[in-house]
Amino acid sequence: MKKALQLVLFLGIIATISGISVGYVNSITEPIIQDNLLASEITNLEAMYPGAEFTALEVSDDSGYVQGAYEVVGEGYAVKVQTTGYNSSTPIIALVGFDSEGTITGLMAIQQQETDGFGTKCFEDANIDTLYVGKALGETVDLLSGATVTSTAIQNAITAAQTVVAELVG
Repeated sequence: MKKALQLVLFLGIIATISGISVGYVNSITEPIIQDNLLASEITNLEAMYPGAEFTALEVSDDSGYVQGAYEVVGEGYAVKVQTTGYNSSTPIIALVGFDSEGTITGLMAIQQQETDGFGTKCFEDANIDTLYVGKALGETVDLLSGATVTSTAIQNAITAAQTVVAELVG
């Protein structure tokens, strides 16, 4: 019995030391991880808005689609969205650009693995210009025939982004 109690006490001490060590390492690496995430975000934002300055914004989103929002100084807003299209194993991650009044100015896929010739058509420049660009706040984006699942997923994410931007525009 005494030996079992010693073993439990020893394992408890080891677990406590391990927990403290993991917490300490996390406190050291967390700022580095956040800086790296911000650097990758800036790279994507600069691809959409070359030469612009960005400010990260605190936003609330009950839908779960909005992953982040940024003020594009002097131009408008960029909202990072994530949704699931036809290929449910890989999420669609995109940036939606808005002008200062909330009108959509562009959409850029950061990650997508939708079906070639169908879902990928939602991300072609001609379809982006036709389906999304120019839509005002509260205006529903159109669906693309033949890519209904993917375009519905994008429509839902853009609607969530429009809701966030509506709060920012005031």
